[in-house]
Amino acid sequence: MENILANILLYMVILICLLLTFLGMMGNVWLLLSAGFYAVQEDFVKFNEEFLLFLFLVFAAGEIWEFFVSFFGIKRKDVSWFTVFIVGVGALFGVIVGTAVLPLFGSVVGGALGAGIAAFAIEYARNRNRKDAWRLALLALKTQLLAVLGKITAGVIMACMMVLQSLK
Repeated sequence: MENILANILLYMVILICLLLTFLGMMGNVWLLLSAGFYAVQEDFVKFNEEFLLFLFLVFAAGEIWEFFVSFFGIKRKDVSWFTVFIVGVGALFGVIVGTAVLPLFGSVVGGALGAGIAAFAIEYARNRNRKDAWRLALLALKTQLLAVLGKITAGVIMACMMVLQSLK
């Protein structure tokens, strides 16, 4: 009976962590920490060291993907590092505003829109060419969405791994 309750609690935590991942609130970190806590609670029987290592590798892949795609995806257009920084700040601001306006998916949409708006603004201010500014804005929007999608994918994979491993 104790094992069933522990599994039900684990599944509830997994769902909450996935929701946090969609909100951009460190859900994958919480998934990893909850897996470690569950492993200790059940004496590393189902969630052994090898499983935790594999889970960590999926987590790390998602974080690395998000970082490199988000910050360096726009750099391929030969923009300055200052522009990359401003687009990153725009994405962060967009995540905050988006989450406040539309709590579930607002962080994803807001981050992409914030990156796009910042890219448009800085490129238009630099050369007054709307066509170039729109191209850079669309690239920033696409790379931000792709970055977040990779992180969300890693979270879903981690959650599925945890559920499947707990059923063994």
